[in-house]
Amino acid sequence: MGKTEELELFTKTCDDFLDSKYILADVKIVGVLKSIAGSETLLALFKNCLSGFDYEKAKKKYLVKSKYLSGDKGEYVLPRSSRELLAFTFMFLLDVDAKRIDLGEFVKRYFYEDGSFTLGYSAFLNTMIKPFRDTVKAITERIIEGRIQDPVEAFTEEEERKEREAEEEKKRKNAEKELLSKTYGESLKSLREILLIDRQKIETAKISDGEKRDLSLIVTMLGNVLESGDKESINYAYAAYKFAVRTKRFMFFGRVKKTQKLIEDVLNGI
Repeated sequence: MGKTEELELFTKTCDDFLDSKYILADVKIVGVLKSIAGSETLLALFKNCLSGFDYEKAKKKYLVKSKYLSGDKGEYVLPRSSRELLAFTFMFLLDVDAKRIDLGEFVKRYFYEDGSFTLGYSAFLNTMIKPFRDTVKAITERIIEGRIQDPVEAFTEEEERKEREAEEEKKRKNAEKELLSKTYGESLKSLREILLIDRQKIETAKISDGEKRDLSLIVTMLGNVLESGDKESINYAYAAYKFAVRTKRFMFFGRVKKTQKLIEDVLNGI
């Protein structure tokens, strides 16, 4: 079938649903869903509408508690957006077809009409299903006339766009990882060289043996934990190192400034 024939079939199944009694609703809903499933254009249209659509959030937005009726009575709020209207109603019909929603109970709760189920069911058809049919018909007619993009093409383009974005994101992350790895390696090497110089200075410094022992322990501890990949241990060891070198400013002049960025590079690279 072509697009025109597919639209005619969809319109007919919706009209049959709108003209039906409640007892035949299940059968008529199946007919509407089949007409959508059998149309490449309509299927792509609904896929586009459902992309990024939050059904659970929409239910809270469009199925609300009644301001005027007591108990659990509610009301249906017609979505202003065509995209939301199509997505929400389509998901609703799927729920009814799958028996996740009892249509009778739904009508009684959200389309209460003075206790008359017949009037409530009629209100449901006119308020929820008719706008759904009319919106699909209007959009598809514009597609056929070439006034808006064919949803099949739009859906394909969107999938290709997502694939391109995913590939670009993957490349970006790999490049970032490579850069971090490179920076991490260079900074780690620089820190090792600085700590080696620190140990040599401690050995030749004119300070007590006890101070030499304590300073050597702190410098060695930092060198060891750098290889561990444990951020908490590195932060702890570096805090001790900063305190230690500040007590001997002349011996370790500019050490904190020189090591701060290198430590950050290592931590970011882990």
